[in-house]
Amino acid sequence: MFVAVTRVKNLPAAARERMTEAFRQGARDLAQFSGFLGLELWTTEDSLDAVSRWESREAMEAYSTSSAFGAHHAGPSRGGEVVYYDAEVIR
Repeated sequence: MFVAVTRVKNLPAAARERMTEAFRQGARDLAQFSGFLGLELWTTEDSLDAVSRWESREAMEAYSTSSAFGAHHAGPSRGGEVVYYDAEVIR
């Protein structure tokens, strides 16, 4: 499994809520991409982590070169960072 974590820190509550809602809306589009496994939103008082799970790096890269990705990432930047992980689920 491949995981991409977009982390945005130092967010005022109103901005965090707007971004959370934008991720919720965008998640509907992600389902159309082969290899998409899910999206989780993790929040603290002043940060938001959007954790997307993919079958492979190639699946995530197909999304990242799509017009949907461009639409999802349009608008003002909040200076977030993205960290990528190769992951293994152990039950």
